[in-house]
Amino acid sequence: MPSPTVALRDATTPLTADEAAAVLALAADAAADDGSQPLSEQFRLSVQARDDSGVQHLLATGTDGSLAGYAQSRAAADGAVSAELVVAPGARRRGVGTALLERLPDGIRLWSHASGAAADVATAFAAANGLEPVRSLHVMGRSLRSGPSWPAPTLPPAYAVRSFEPGRDEDAWLALNAAAFASHPEQGSWTRADLDLRTAEPWWDPAGLILVVDAENPDVLAASHWTKVDPPEGRVGEVYVVAVSPDRQGQGLGRAVTVLGLDHLRSLGLDRVELYVDEDNVAAVRTYTALGFEDVEVHRQFAR
Repeated sequence: MPSPTVALRDATTPLTADEAAAVLALAADAAADDGSQPLSEQFRLSVQARDDSGVQHLLATGTDGSLAGYAQSRAAADGAVSAELVVAPGARRRGVGTALLERLPDGIRLWSHASGAAADVATAFAAANGLEPVRSLHVMGRSLRSGPSWPAPTLPPAYAVRSFEPGRDEDAWLALNAAAFASHPEQGSWTRADLDLRTAEPWWDPAGLILVVDAENPDVLAASHWTKVDPPEGRVGEVYVVAVSPDRQGQGLGRAVTVLGLDHLRSLGLDRVELYVDEDNVAAVRTYTALGFEDVEVHRQFAR
């Protein structure tokens, strides 16, 4: 069987609009077939924006010229290079995934966001190529209509609560996010461009980005909880990003702002809420478990 042709798209040879559309269509086909999204939000947004800043796109085409697979690699804040890979459902078991993996940079950390049977296939593919799990990202969820209740939010009197205001809070929120996630390989490196990509999405709602601010200086952000409902007409909300300024920790702000976000999502009449949390973030896992969240699935990252 002929090997697929793999082409690189980067700053020298950028991804075209037609190629980006083909990648997103392929990812949608794979999601429908597997029951889970093959590309995370950051990687999907990079395709939409045809991002070539520290990002490489690999396109695998079959003998008929159609897109058979796609992979993307990008450098994380800790210097490691992470990647995601997807093969079209009709082109699997033909060496497409292996051909893409061979073109990815050395030392790559490959994410799998598959669940169920697709996760078993991804794990077998990783093992066959000498990759072992090195990181786990837990998806946790709970009902917004039933289950254990969460406590009312309580804040010290030095703080007040308001919603994010476009044109006012972008720089302050990015600074808070960078400080809160300084050691996180992806989240802490967000730029204004990353923020702008998300606030341009259909699900963006500034009322859903809740800020805990200094009562005497409301431009000083102490903590935030960015909630998300995607798709906007859906029934499931997300604890998207919870951030607490390092110099404000130990005051119960993380728990309080999380509860404020849960109250907001419940006020929208949603059925469920979900979140993503690294397995090694023990404090966060403990907080979410105490608020009634339970494991739904686990995403894994593999490396040699």
